[in-house]
Amino acid sequence: GTEPNRLLVDFLERAGAKVSVVAPYVYATASDTARVGELVATLADGGCDAIAFTSASQVDRLWQVARETGVEDRLVAGLARARVAAIGPIVADALAARRTRIDIIPDKSFVMRRLVNAIVESLGTPSRS
Repeated sequence: GTEPNRLLVDFLERAGAKVSVVAPYVYATASDTARVGELVATLADGGCDAIAFTSASQVDRLWQVARETGVEDRLVAGLARARVAAIGPIVADALAARRTRIDIIPDKSFVMRRLVNAIVESLGTPSRS
């Protein structure tokens, strides 16, 4: 995101650090709006078993597009149908703030590998024919 984590910055400054805040990535507001709309439609139509969020910025962007395009109700309904995964507590807090149920979150070490393993475990191993 573009906003600094004030709690972290304040803590570091109190500890004597000189903090320089940068935004390592920023979502371009106009890009991929149509693809986000397609995702919402897929969720709402039950075409997605699980969705994983790896940053609070993703959550913010999804709701921003849903609001701007008038499909926020469809987004909420779609997320209620799918299993929702969050990589860690910051992302889980962003989802919870939007009253979204979090089904999957790694126990520790909030990294992609653990998130993927938690999703696989939650969905179960497909049976082989």
